[in-house]
Amino acid sequence: MNAELERLVRDEAEATRAADYPLGQGKRVNRGRSTVYSVRLTEEEVAAVQAAAERAQLPASTLVRSWIVERVRSMSSDDDARLRALIHEEVRAAVREALAS
Repeated sequence: MNAELERLVRDEAEATRAADYPLGQGKRVNRGRSTVYSVRLTEEEVAAVQAAAERAQLPASTLVRSWIVERVRSMSSDDDARLRALIHEEVRAAVREALAS
């Protein structure tokens, strides 16, 4: 892991350990995060994530969140432009195909 990712993982793990969870209220304290993503993984993918989390001594969700944050931070504006161009071409191809049928 690079130093920035290690810092993010360490900070998240510490925040998780130090969190003040109210007892009996049935909901978590929101630590500034407002969106939850749900993803589908195969059993093998889940096992691989869980094994990586155990090796890192972190909750799996903390590890996955750190991977996402690292990827988002590493994306450059060139990546964004390439992604927009790819999406644009896929949409154009779908429209051409729909018009041809």
